Amino acid sequence: MSITFVLKETFRTIKLNKLNFFFSATVQALCLLLLLIFVTITLNLTSVVKEVHNRIEIYAFLDEKSSYQKVADKVFLIAGIKEVRYVSQDEALEELKDDLGEDASLLKGIDKNPLPNSLRIKLEQDFQSSFKIREVEKKISAIPGIKEVWSGREVLEKLERLLRIAFFSNFLLLAIVGLAVIFIIFQNIESTIFHRRREIEIMRLVGATDYLVNAPFYGQGFLQGILGGLIAFLILSLLAYLASFALPKFLFPHFYLFLFAITLGSILGIFGSYAALARIKERKNN
Repeated sequence: MSITFVLKETFRTIKLNKLNFFFSATVQALCLLLLLIFVTITLNLTSVVKEVHNRIEIYAFLDEKSSYQKVADKVFLIAGIKEVRYVSQDEALEELKDDLGEDASLLKGIDKNPLPNSLRIKLEQDFQSSFKIREVEKKISAIPGIKEVWSGREVLEKLERLLRIAFFSNFLLLAIVGLAVIFIIFQNIESTIFHRRREIEIMRLVGATDYLVNAPFYGQGFLQGILGGLIAFLILSLLAYLASFALPKFLFPHFYLFLFAITLGSILGIFGSYAALARIKERKNN
């Protein structure tokens, strides 16, 4: 009986103040949308960094007189080495021509192959961070017969730094958006309580418990949070669809982002309702 009453009262409360309810849900949705956009960007940046980790190789360029087999054997002794592949200067030139494509004709005027023999070194997964790569590079550079080492680590360092900034921004934005949404719902619930103050007083006089009085307002905050999360997710889905045309590998895990938006919205809705009810109770006590 009480659950049915609470549901009826919740929807009646929303109906009595529906314009304010939908306006607040829309503003809340825009706040959540901003957070969801940052989360989606971070997911895609994480995917890019992971792919770079998997593809990165260390290029160890050999002296002309050095034996690649002896150098490779010493490289294998270094912790974190997964694979070592020898690439002759002729193979390196062919790879360069393939990379240049139509511009490969620029190399026809070269009489002597300027590219050195090299070793292409792949690392174990635990050694693919920029910090670990730097340590491995130092050890490889110290091996006799290797004159230069290159891996493109600088680009990876910038990506990892950008990813750290993105994670920090997400946590900061979560706090800001969370407080903003709680305040929006707080204001809406407080306004609704004010308009229904006489009904609430009558309910208390006839013996209604705090549960029956407060539950409809928690229900309102909960539904407003879900609606705001749903609107935010739908707008994000449209933006993701448009982004997929420009970014073929655009990552958008629909189910998890939907679940995140709805769950976060509902939790913030309940917190907003709690804050409004607690403030009303504090005013009455004072």
